[in-house]
Amino acid sequence: MAYQRTMLAAAIACALAGTSSPALADTQELEQLKRQLGTLLDRVEQLETKTRDAEARAAAAEARAGRAMPAAKPTAVHSGNEKIRVNVSGHVNRALLAVDDGEETELYHVDNDSSSTRLRVIGEGDVSPELTVGTAIEVQLESNSSFAVSQDDEAPGGDTLSLSDRRLEVYFDHDRLGKLWVGKGWTASEDSSEMDLSGTALAGYSSTADIAGGIKFRDESGNLSSNTVGDSFINLDGLGRRDRLRYDTPTLGGVRLAVSAVEDSAWDAALNYAADYNLGKLAAAVAYSDQESNDGQVNGSASFLHTSGVSVTLAAGERDSGEQDPNFVYGKLGYQNQWFSAGNTAMSVDYHVANHADQRSDKATSVGVQMVQSVDDWATELYVGYRNYDLERANEPLDDANALIAGARIKF
Repeated sequence: MAYQRTMLAAAIACALAGTSSPALADTQELEQLKRQLGTLLDRVEQLETKTRDAEARAAAAEARAGRAMPAAKPTAVHSGNEKIRVNVSGHVNRALLAVDDGEETELYHVDNDSSSTRLRVIGEGDVSPELTVGTAIEVQLESNSSFAVSQDDEAPGGDTLSLSDRRLEVYFDHDRLGKLWVGKGWTASEDSSEMDLSGTALAGYSSTADIAGGIKFRDESGNLSSNTVGDSFINLDGLGRRDRLRYDTPTLGGVRLAVSAVEDSAWDAALNYAADYNLGKLAAAVAYSDQESNDGQVNGSASFLHTSGVSVTLAAGERDSGEQDPNFVYGKLGYQNQWFSAGNTAMSVDYHVANHADQRSDKATSVGVQMVQSVDDWATELYVGYRNYDLERANEPLDDANALIAGARIKF
């Protein structure tokens, strides 16, 4: 803008200097031209100031969100309202899943439910330097969810794409007063069993059933039972994503409290903590949730990543539901390093025990091995994970199921 203003002034000055018309030499006309030039320069200055103010507001909003301002570049996405910034993002996550159920081995083409394919649109506007209003629309698009495929159905839904809403909400984020969410989205207790700094959650985390949830166990005669991996391997991760009214306090010393009033008379609360230390990073959460189907649930998780690349992750929870009272314990040991210039390499092993999930006598155990390779220049993560599922049930011997998944997630 300053360059354009200088060029404009120079062009008019040259025009005045180069004319030989007696009329232009007239004093009154010279004064009139000067006034017109002054008006033009004032207008350019106003436009320049407006642009600087808009950039400053955007920078302040990004700083509050903990993000650096990206370099200005052309974009194909424009807001229908100049007061709201629009951002479109998401990812596609496809994989091959091989399952050996003790009798047969099947290969499935799946969308990895650990991080399902999705598309999101975020709109934000700055009401003041401290207050941002926003809206979020996020949908999940899955063809052959890894949690749904089974020996009876290799392509759930046939040619029909599974489309579901993940987030449909508005929010008000104030630096000093906290954040208020209205609509469908994360409840306060969502993710409280899934704190994980190992870098391998894409291939395996505390929700161990995600990669093969629909697979049925076979009995000792080789027949398919009605018991699935998803029924038996639980991580009691709060109330999930629901229609709710949620409030988060500002983060103080790494601590943030969240509470939400959820549909169907449910409610929950969670305490989250995240901090960087000289020795590494720590992320932790503990939550309580209550709904009509039970008398309360307590769950939580913690993950520590040492500067050496070694990580330790723990999670546990229990639900009071009368006679059954399901519970689980999960542990993971990981290591990550950037051995290759392409990006970070992360590896881990984990162990999961879930009791009384489907029936009172059930004891489900799982052992897994995971590896994730980041390719930064492609915004891509390549992964592979193996998992053994063992379900012990009184008076019903069942074969183990073994699952191997390999795939790629590309973000945009």
